[in-house]
Amino acid sequence: MKKNIRSKISGFLTSEEGRVSTKAPLALGVATGSVLLAQAMVPSPAQAEIVWDFSNVTCLWNWQCDDDAGEVCAFWDFTHQPGPTIEVHSACIIPPDD
Repeated sequence: MKKNIRSKISGFLTSEEGRVSTKAPLALGVATGSVLLAQAMVPSPAQAEIVWDFSNVTCLWNWQCDDDAGEVCAFWDFTHQPGPTIEVHSACIIPPDD
């Protein structure tokens, strides 16, 4: 399709009508616009992937926390859009009494 349009444009510009005509810039603009429109109609194959952020993880296991104080390792996460980015957090906490 591009070769066909390019050959028509170059043929028009090299012809006598294309060289002396005041319509040459307009014709060139319409042809360029149609090529851009055809490219815009093709969907993009891009797809968002989940990004995991573990930079806020301070413990992985209960033995890394203060056992004498009764601490345990707790995890929670936040999801940020767009993207999405999932931010994982952990900390040694004292669980509440039920």
